[in-house]
Amino acid sequence: MACRGSISRCGNHPNLVKLPGYCSINGERGIQRLLVYEYMPIRSLDDHLFNRTLNSLPWITRLPIMLGAAQARIGLSTRGTGSPGVICSNKNKAKPRIMEHMHKSLATATSQAQGACADPMVDRLSSVPCKVAHQILSLVSFKDLTRVGSMSKRCREFYLSTPSLTFSSLYGNRQQQLHLLNCIDRYMIRRRDDKIKSFRIHWRFSAGISEESFRMMTWILIAVRCNVEVLDLELRLNTKDGATPELPPCIYCCESLRSMLLNTETILKAPFFACSNNLQYLKLTSVRMDDGFGKWISGSCKCIKERLLDNVHVGSFTIESSSLESFTLLYCHNSDPCHFSISGEKLAEINIEWENNKASSSITRSLNVYAPNLKYLKWIGNLLNYQNLGKFMCLEKAHIFLKRQGDDDDFDNAFEVLCSFYRVKSLVLSEETIEVLFREGSMPAPLDGTTYLGMHIKSLTDDLVPAMVSLLRGMPNLKTLYINSYPSLNIVKPKACGFKRKFWKSQNLDCIH
Repeated sequence: MACRGSISRCGNHPNLVKLPGYCSINGERGIQRLLVYEYMPIRSLDDHLFNRTLNSLPWITRLPIMLGAAQARIGLSTRGTGSPGVICSNKNKAKPRIMEHMHKSLATATSQAQGACADPMVDRLSSVPCKVAHQILSLVSFKDLTRVGSMSKRCREFYLSTPSLTFSSLYGNRQQQLHLLNCIDRYMIRRRDDKIKSFRIHWRFSAGISEESFRMMTWILIAVRCNVEVLDLELRLNTKDGATPELPPCIYCCESLRSMLLNTETILKAPFFACSNNLQYLKLTSVRMDDGFGKWISGSCKCIKERLLDNVHVGSFTIESSSLESFTLLYCHNSDPCHFSISGEKLAEINIEWENNKASSSITRSLNVYAPNLKYLKWIGNLLNYQNLGKFMCLEKAHIFLKRQGDDDDFDNAFEVLCSFYRVKSLVLSEETIEVLFREGSMPAPLDGTTYLGMHIKSLTDDLVPAMVSLLRGMPNLKTLYINSYPSLNIVKPKACGFKRKFWKSQNLDCIH
């Protein structure tokens, strides 16, 4: 066993595992050396990186680890050559350990090198390009971002100029929330006017919202002043309080804003002043809108391309846009009467998911669509009381998955809806849609332009075949028929279909030869 003092200088380095000694034996295969490390109570870095039973290390912890390991390597390599090399037993793996304190680096021992103590840890993040540093910091939480800002002057510059910010308090108690509020206040004041590309607030109001709302609206004002491009607000209110925050009017006239996502129960009112913006993407979830908000979008959002409404509360919503390309309407179990009117020359995609409960079936709801250049239509759920879709002359693909409301099979206007896209090239229907629209003896739908038909059914039963025949009669140019069967595990295995090949030939269908 070699003398411990021969490597004591290496063992005293703050970023190296202490080496009580090493064993060097001159055998048949030459000199074999074995390092003797001190005990590592929380295991090595290998375990924390590659052992799946342990929690993964966050990036805010990995960065100091990499810097400390690199510094230890420099310390080893700068030592003079006068003694035999210290190597690991496997000649490849380093044996680092994890320090209990966050700001302490990991130690490492390497093969084929000796060394003395190096200088104190140097900030390696300062040499990283700004774009790379900002990309890394955009992946960490605000708490970890604050810790990075305390490492050095350069890191503080990265910390204050990070273009992507996410503030979240969906979890935690009231005391933690107040502490976070104070930290964010200080941060937003110190930021000055550095550009903000993405600004996200995911917040749960724990008590009265007046104070929290005021401070939050101040943050949004600062973000607008910093030319924010993406604004994402998810505000969960305290139902016992009953109050709702009001968004600052400046967001409606922010020329730098490109995307806005609002998920809150607040009330959106059309601005009382004339303004314009460059908004391209707008997503509203669970918000309440006055009847004039849609008209404000039509007059002010001249660059809007994608619009998404998710379970909004509105009496009447009208939008006429020459730039709108995609519109999505998700409406689930809302008991309010509503009327939607969508018009756009460039509108190429419409997605509708409409879910009504049986109790609200008597409430009037209507949908008017004018989209002469529509390419794709997807409708899932129930139909409205009234829908005027016009004629989709350029429609290429349509997915129609209608659902019954309990035992109610009244789909009187469903056939009229289907006739609106008689020029569709690719059509996909669900089993319920086929059964309701194409009953035995019903008039075939005029689908002369359809060349592809997809059917999603549980099984090909005798009750479904007559409806399929009625559907196929209206498709003289059909080239591809795709049937996707998904049998349920909760029903009895269906009997084999009684309609054989002779029956299909007797129907004289153009698509069957």
